[in-house]
Amino acid sequence: MALPRRNSGSRFTLAILLLSSVTLISLDARGYEPLTNLRKAATAIVQPFRNIASTIFDPIGDAWESLSNGDTLEKENALLRAQLGELLEYRSTTEGAVEELAALRTQLELKNLGGQETVVAEVTAQSVSNFDPYVLEIGKGTQNGIREGMAVISVGGLIGRIENPGLRSARVRLVTDPNVNVGALVVGTNQVGIITGNGVGQPLRVSDGIPVSADVEIGSVLVTSGSERSPYPGGFAIGTVLEIIVDEINLEKELVVAPTGQIENLEFVTVIIYEPVNSQNERSG
Repeated sequence: MALPRRNSGSRFTLAILLLSSVTLISLDARGYEPLTNLRKAATAIVQPFRNIASTIFDPIGDAWESLSNGDTLEKENALLRAQLGELLEYRSTTEGAVEELAALRTQLELKNLGGQETVVAEVTAQSVSNFDPYVLEIGKGTQNGIREGMAVISVGGLIGRIENPGLRSARVRLVTDPNVNVGALVVGTNQVGIITGNGVGQPLRVSDGIPVSADVEIGSVLVTSGSERSPYPGGFAIGTVLEIIVDEINLEKELVVAPTGQIENLEFVTVIIYEPVNSQNERSG
């Protein structure tokens, strides 16, 4: 089989181009003046076109670089924002855990208060109904020894009484309920009256039972009386006297009382484990 013959003309042209290139390079290296002048003339002709091209394409290149840098910055900012969000979430979670632990520790310090057995319970709902703002729900019930009518305290004193306990949960009827009556003793005296709720966020009131002659002053402390008629054990703080109103007709003092027990924003409460003297509904007294 015959081999294809290479084109002799192509080889000759290639040889001429190589020889010319070597010659031009040699002359340019030696500073051959005609060649130098030719290069200068070519540069003068080409340079305006290079300037035009630079004017057109350089801004495009800069814009592209700017877009690339902007995209990088946006990604970096998004990453930083995500990291900041994680840090804030961690901080919030940590602070919440610390506050919850502090609240629980405070309630645990009330155990065996006054020689009574107690159960610490978490508040699972601040108000179980829009129509009844005087009820809390707690996360412990009869399986923990909690029974109807047991007293409930928070930091500072009495806040209510157990109502309708279930197996694992129970309701707490608050002392701020206008239908709730609590037998109260003025500390330092033998004066006993009935404290009544006066509404959400309002002070309590003692509207009967305290004679005008009684030695009661602003700042006097009232505690549960523990009398036979009272469903509460005696000696638990209820409130302090804010104002004294004298009823000249009935010759009695009406006391405006600030609750000492924390009622709002509760996380934990303490239930006093005992057998209530009067197991009837708290609203009856």
